[in-house]
Amino acid sequence: MLIDVKNITLDTVPFSFSEKISVPRDGKLVAADVDFKGEVFKRDNNFIVKGDIKAVLTVNCDLCLKDMEIKMDIPFDEVYSRQNDPESENRPMTEETIDLRQAVIADILLNMPMQAVCSEDCKGLCPKCGHNLNDGECGCDRGYINPDFEGLLSLFGENREV
Repeated sequence: MLIDVKNITLDTVPFSFSEKISVPRDGKLVAADVDFKGEVFKRDNNFIVKGDIKAVLTVNCDLCLKDMEIKMDIPFDEVYSRQNDPESENRPMTEETIDLRQAVIADILLNMPMQAVCSEDCKGLCPKCGHNLNDGECGCDRGYINPDFEGLLSLFGENREV
């Protein structure tokens, strides 16, 4: 995800790339297919990169653990500078190249849903036997309530779901 900028003057230069990267999620790395189409141009001593990130992540549903895909379409707009100023919000770059990898991963992480669910009506796994409840009932009695917490039921009234 490197852009060579040594020959860029004031003209806008389009670029695109497709790459498979690893993105951290829940303490492990997940694969992401990334397509990036954008343009880079120079203003003063800075390089401005604008474009669109299209990413497809392969993850497990957080409720039933089934494989699923998360599709993202993320706008990208960053300013890169050769001057390494800790006060600046610009991203650092080397003398001749811009490395987009860290900014792309950061944008994917910021736009990732808090919970990956395969469908709105996913029932998850049985807490007793681990059966995927989307495939049918397992026969376990899931009505047991720990007596220590039974008094809390009165707080919910008719609607037990929070």
